[in-house]
Amino acid sequence: MLVTKKLTFTSQEQRAATKACLSFGGLCVFPQKPKEILTLLPDTSVKNQEPDDMSIVERKLYLVDRVNHEWRRQFFSGLPNYLARYFADRYISIFKKEGRAKAAKFLTEKMGDELQRRVSVVLYRYRHLPTYNKIQLMSEDIDQFDFDEDEAPSLGQLQFNLEVIKPKKPKSRLLAELELDELKDMAFKISKIMNRSFNLLNKKYAGETEKEISDGLLGIYAELSELTLSFGFVAPCKKKNPKKRTADDVYGDIFRMLDEKFWLTNLKKAKKIMREHLAIAMGQVSKRASAYCSYDCVREHKEQQAKNWEYIQNQILVDEETKEECAMEDMVLKSVSNPAIRRHELMARTRGCENIADEMGLCGLFLTLTAPGKYHNTYKHGGFISHWSGASPRDAQIYLNGVWSRIRAKLGREEFRWFGIRVAEPHHDGTPHWHLLLWCKPEERDAIVKIFVDYATEEDKHELMKKGMFDYSARCDVKDINKEHGSATGYIAKYISKNIDGYAMDDAVSDETDKPIKDMAKNVSAWKSRWNIRQFQFIGGAPVTTYRELRRLANLDKAAYMSILHSQKREGLLATYRDMTENDMGPHLPNTMLTKPVIMKRLGDAYKPTIKHESNSVVQTMESADEGNWQGYVMGQGGPFVKRAALIVRNAYEELPFASRYSETIRKVEGILAAGKFIKTRVRTWTIQNKVKKFDELEAEALALDSSAAAPWSSVNNCTDDPEKDQKGQVSDKLSKILTPLGKKPESLDEHALNAFMKGSSLNLHDGRKVKIRSGYVDEDGNLRPPELMEIEKEPEDLRWLDFKGWPEPPNESKTDEYQQPNLSIFPEYEFGDDEWPLI
Repeated sequence: MLVTKKLTFTSQEQRAATKACLSFGGLCVFPQKPKEILTLLPDTSVKNQEPDDMSIVERKLYLVDRVNHEWRRQFFSGLPNYLARYFADRYISIFKKEGRAKAAKFLTEKMGDELQRRVSVVLYRYRHLPTYNKIQLMSEDIDQFDFDEDEAPSLGQLQFNLEVIKPKKPKSRLLAELELDELKDMAFKISKIMNRSFNLLNKKYAGETEKEISDGLLGIYAELSELTLSFGFVAPCKKKNPKKRTADDVYGDIFRMLDEKFWLTNLKKAKKIMREHLAIAMGQVSKRASAYCSYDCVREHKEQQAKNWEYIQNQILVDEETKEECAMEDMVLKSVSNPAIRRHELMARTRGCENIADEMGLCGLFLTLTAPGKYHNTYKHGGFISHWSGASPRDAQIYLNGVWSRIRAKLGREEFRWFGIRVAEPHHDGTPHWHLLLWCKPEERDAIVKIFVDYATEEDKHELMKKGMFDYSARCDVKDINKEHGSATGYIAKYISKNIDGYAMDDAVSDETDKPIKDMAKNVSAWKSRWNIRQFQFIGGAPVTTYRELRRLANLDKAAYMSILHSQKREGLLATYRDMTENDMGPHLPNTMLTKPVIMKRLGDAYKPTIKHESNSVVQTMESADEGNWQGYVMGQGGPFVKRAALIVRNAYEELPFASRYSETIRKVEGILAAGKFIKTRVRTWTIQNKVKKFDELEAEALALDSSAAAPWSSVNNCTDDPEKDQKGQVSDKLSKILTPLGKKPESLDEHALNAFMKGSSLNLHDGRKVKIRSGYVDEDGNLRPPELMEIEKEPEDLRWLDFKGWPEPPNESKTDEYQQPNLSIFPEYEFGDDEWPLI
């Protein structure tokens, strides 16, 4: 209990705090500014009693400073633990060194006012995502949730309201706070709930006729979709229109909602998005902290890339027919997955488009499209933007897509013809903006610019009024391509390079971050991956997939040609070389310089595939693709305005029924259709295998050397002599030693928890430790190491961003008393009511 000598608030602060509480139904409390914090004194007349319902962080603070506990709770209530721990440690450190007043000032400045509002708005956006405690309770309840065999369950019986279920612990851990093993456990439990519901729905929608079965599948899908929505996720759906949806369209989606892997993928994605969104709200993503994306995002992206490359290096491709082996990394480096090749292809396509425009006499426009101010969160010079609506970079991308779709529809109605390239890149705070390079007829240029400006400034137009004048430069920009100042490709080349690998920009500095562009390329790559934003898109022209297939076809002929050359001796190759003209390969070299590798290279570079077809247009198109001539390829296909139905060369697909994980039909490219004639381009079937022998093969070899060893029967069996022994007993010896001091035995563990543990999930011992089964492996000496039980340690949070100098300060502009509700209109595909929420 506290008493005060004097504690006053301004009327403006009282109104702001009251409106904040009402706007969230009491979910969050905005910080008040005590005028005289030092006047808060303990009431010695009443015995201090420890408050109930304190989190671990709040209790830690309470033990250090009980006086300011009630006032301090407004800052930590609802804040994720991994962020609350940092601020709590900083508060305690300042409290011990400089006293209560300085510590309270730290909370007020760093966690109060605008920062508290921003975090609350973001948490509000993700409030319906499942938490670990709630899923645990639902998993326990579903085991007791049973129906009579003859009683058909209703939808109401299968609905689980996450808001009604109260966690047993004082604070339910948010999705953003969970570790990978906890996400695996949560995915397992959700899939168990979904499968149990599916079994009950099977009884409800049981049918005999084909129509009854089809209607039953649609009914099952509809109810499982509702259950999926209760977890905060949109149900997978092939066809958005329910009226056109058939049973064949939904059975694969039903299998997805039952699959543990599907839920794990979505939970991991939602966790990353939620953490990054909170990092944006806290000021972690900005020019003065970490540009484009957070430190954690960059670190996780680099780690994932390293894991991917390690996997690629450890795999080989084996031809199923000839058994020929090829290193997987060589194939990857030759594909567009290689950033250098991707950049070369983009530049070749851009140059081809410019050449087409020059031949047709078109003019070029360089347009920039930016989102309104409410989508931006931090000023470039530092400081939070007070009218930020809580939008994420993905929300801004959805807005830009919506604006551009309306512009394209308007241009189509006006029958304007144009084509071009679109590049999406981030501002320093992660908000995307677009650069568009378009070519159009000179006489249509002004009308196209007007349509672009009108739609780009349609939303929040009042922001663009400056001193009574309308200035759209902050929202969009228009530049004409002037050949005297440089080519159109030169305009866009910088944006292509800086968003891939920063090639040829070693000394260039970004205007957004004041840092070298080449160093920031990794941040852009991580940003794009985290928010699933497509960076480059060509508008109009022929498809690039067909262009790549034509180049593949030419390479098939070249591979056979090079194989023949390899079988010849130097004398034969030299004779072939002398027969080639200088137009094919340049001036001839003297014989002393012509070693076999040199001759092979020159003959290979001079090779031109033999293309036979009745149509000259098809032949020219295929030859242009082989030469990397995008202009010739597009014009051969019908020009930059060609419709897909009018293409003379298109991809041919092979359909594989029930080939996917969810028993769906898979379509894969098999070849091309050139003016109705099928040409196969995928003539070889490759399988992926490990470079090293598999574990079970090495184990078999090891057992062959020791005839006394019994054959193993499971992945966690250390060559036991009793193959019939129960699986739980295989780890009971070491597990018993750990559990005995806790008063538990392996046999007493929950069956589902033990099954998940045996599959690779970790086991929480509720004393701060976790254990996990490490898979068997082969050590550096080639010895077979059996599976074993081991303790795992939790990696510390990377919170370096909270220590950066120049923490964003609130803007200098006068603040309004009106509290802004989260802007849910940034989700144009959905309309939200009072009880609805944005979905992942």
